Amino acid sequence: MSAEATTSRAYEQLRAEEGGAEAEPRATPADAFRAAVRMFIDGPRLEMGPLAAELGISKATLYRWTGSREQLLGEVLTYLGEQSVTIGLERGEGREGPERIEAFFRGFVGAIVNFEPLRRFVRSETPLAFRLLTTRGGLVQSTVARRIAELLESERERGTLALRASAADLGYAMTRIIEGFIYNDAMAEIDTDIDTAVEIVCLLVDRPDHS
Repeated sequence: MSAEATTSRAYEQLRAEEGGAEAEPRATPADAFRAAVRMFIDGPRLEMGPLAAELGISKATLYRWTGSREQLLGEVLTYLGEQSVTIGLERGEGREGPERIEAFFRGFVGAIVNFEPLRRFVRSETPLAFRLLTTRGGLVQSTVARRIAELLESERERGTLALRASAADLGYAMTRIIEGFIYNDAMAEIDTDIDTAVEIVCLLVDRPDHS
């Protein structure tokens, strides 16, 4: 009995394509982003070389897909920040007015404070972390401020919340206050006082006066 012949992967893929079958899946830009998120979470650092190797692509291709390491990190942080916003919104469900805002910030701040990969990043790459997380007009800060402003405006429109300034200005101010508590404490490796942080941002809103 003769030995079974073997063929190369290249030949097999060619035959599959000619036969109308799907070609062997290859990495996509979305795959690169998902892998970057995993690498940031797993640690110790998000690095472009190992990320490209994991995806089976060249560094040139990775840079073409994602931009620079700094840009990729900013987008990863924004993506994770949006998840923290979602946690806050879920905690506020079933509440309205100041109570909803307080519940939102407890969930939002708690999610960030307890996310060790972010604390590790702030400690290990402090200048870069502060630039990405706290620069006015940067992707991370502007996204978080916008989401907070949307929440404030939705409660104002429902008649359940009185704002002491525009929703956009308050969203930015609240974001800056929270940044001061979270990232400075993370750099100093001390626990963030969530109660105080939430109490202070909630001073900026009140119940509407229906008298």
